[in-house]
Amino acid sequence: MLRVILVEPEGEYNVGFVARLCKNFCVDELYIVNPKCDLKESLKFSAKGSSILENSVIVSNFDDAIKDLGIKIATSSIADYEGDILRKSIKSWEISDIIAKNDKIGLIFGRESVGLTREEISKSDFLLYIPANPAYPVLNLSHAVAIVLYEIWKSKGKIKKKQVSYNELKLIDRYTNILYHLVKKNNADYSLYLALKRALFKGVEDDEEAKIIISFLRKLYNKIIHEDKE
Repeated sequence: MLRVILVEPEGEYNVGFVARLCKNFCVDELYIVNPKCDLKESLKFSAKGSSILENSVIVSNFDDAIKDLGIKIATSSIADYEGDILRKSIKSWEISDIIAKNDKIGLIFGRESVGLTREEISKSDFLLYIPANPAYPVLNLSHAVAIVLYEIWKSKGKIKKKQVSYNELKLIDRYTNILYHLVKKNNADYSLYLALKRALFKGVEDDEEAKIIISFLRKLYNKIIHEDKE
């Protein structure tokens, strides 16, 4: 179970965008602690995440938002201060190991203006930090949520990459080979065929892309044949 917790959010648009992100990345729960903005206005920015916002849990204090969680992960743009153990952090891409080993995870995001207090961070199990330009490391709230949720999404393996069917790959190979034989001057040109085939096989993402590539190769073949006849 994954819960996103917004602590005293101040911007209607950010809350709406976060609700939308929760929908994008299959977040189970959205908790909002003592909101400082108009949540009805936030609905305007939530798109198809409106149901997430409408079903969000509003609590008056921080403790109520975290009391039933297994692992609590606070976030901050200020981390790894020398000698400050509270600020020792994990990087955003390191979160997958934690997520994989635990359930009932809470991701805690602070106020747009001042972030989380030291007390709130101290009540969390981890402090997560998104590295950015040291001269200006502070991210917009919804942008930070997006980055963290994407890292979790990758670790869960919920994005199932589409595969290219065997038949489509065979057609790409066939037309690549035909074109090679049409333009080759000697056997050394075989490297052209191999390089092109490997590039296409590596680059094509799904059957839709494969069909477009096959169509292009077919048109190229027909054009060469037509010009040769002329």
